[in-house]
This record gives sequence, structure tokens and C-alpha cells, in this order.
Amino acid sequence: MNLTEDKVLLVSIFYRKDMKQYFIAKPDCPVKPFDKVMVDVNSVLKLARVINPRVKMDVKRWDTLKGEGHGGKIIRIANDKDLAYINKLEEKESNAFKICKEKINKLELPMHLIETVWDESEKKYIFYFTADSRVDFRELVKEIVSAFQTKIQLWQVGARDAMKFFGGFGPCGFPLCCTGFLTDIETVELAYARMQNLPVNASKITGACGKLMCCLRYELHQDREEEIEENY
Repeated sequence: MNLTEDKVLLVSIFYRKDMKQYFIAKPDCPVKPFDKVMVDVNSVLKLARVINPRVKMDVKRWDTLKGEGHGGKIIRIANDKDLAYINKLEEKESNAFKICKEKINKLELPMHLIETVWDESEKKYIFYFTADSRVDFRELVKEIVSAFQTKIQLWQVGARDAMKFFGGFGPCGFPLCCTGFLTDIETVELAYARMQNLPVNASKITGACGKLMCCLRYELHQDREEEIEENY
């Protein structure tokens, strides 16, 4: 739906067990934050959670995002049948997680399994894990493929990305930034805290992931913009 010639009105969402925020066209039916909706993505229905039901965006940027996999169409608010199907899907993923965890322990691999996702469109399991270094999981893949007789993918993610699966609340009392409005996870340096005259105290500036809090980065830019406006 076009607001002007150069603006469109979109909805920002998180797909189930996805670490990335996506944008799709605003539907005819009303939606509000945290609504669970079914989205048609290339003829595959996916469950998503609404983050922001009213996002204004430049048409040029929207055209670029559509080329990066954004898009889709909200079909409806998730009904009882949809949620029942998702529950069965999550039971399937939970079982796969348990089996993969057992095999990791059996092979004594230095990795921590954090999430399992069944990709309905490609009929494959995706296992996400964290590790302190690169892991040779070739033997693990063989055993998992043998157990499930389907496609398998293993993805190593960082501590910050892992928290997007777990969720939670920050010391501010609000949901973690990485599970809400942040679209990209960027490196945060200790210098950002010093530049904001914050006490360099680990307990005060460390997030739930064990890394420096993401807000140290974007609040630095905000403080600078306010400083420039005051001086101007």
C-alpha cells in the first residue's frame, strides 16, 4: 500500500526460530505487535510474529530488500489449527535436537547445540550451535543423515546471534535489542562505554550473551547526534 510516490507501508516480523527481521506488505486485516500470523512465502506457509505493524519505508529500499528475500503475504492471524500444526512441528524438532545432542556427546565434539529448525520448504533440518573455535563435524553430519534420512545443515553462530533464539530482557527491563528492532548484529567495543563516560564495570555493561551490550553502540551515535544538535 503506497503512502506517497516514494513511501510504502510495511509490517516487520520475525519468522519462527529465525534470527533476522523481515519486512512484508501490510495486509488488509488489522495486526498488532506480538500477533502470530501465517505468511505465504513462495507458496509455503510460515508462522511469524509481528514486531511493528506500521513501518514506513522508501520504495527504493523496499525494492532492494525484496531482492534479499523479504516479501511474502500475510494470509491470516494464526488459528488453532495453525498453532496445533506448529506444536507438532516443534515436537519433531525437539526430538531431532535430543538425538543430535546425544551424538555430539558421543563424538565428544567441542560445540554447544542451541537450536534445531525443520525447514518445511526444503525438507531439511538445520542445527545451530556455538563453539570457541572451528569444529570438524563431518562425522556428526554422517550420523545425523543416517538417523533422519534427510538433508542436514549445521550452522555455527556467535554468542550474540545465539541470544536471538533464547530471548529475554535486558537490565533496562525491556526485551533484548537483538530480539526486537536490531536488524544486524555488529561488533561492540569497550571504547564505546568510555566515550559515553560509563563505568567500565563488567556487570554493568555486559549483556545476557556474555558480550558487551549492543546498546553501547547505537546509543553512542544517538548521544553524538544530540550533542551536535545542542552545539548547533
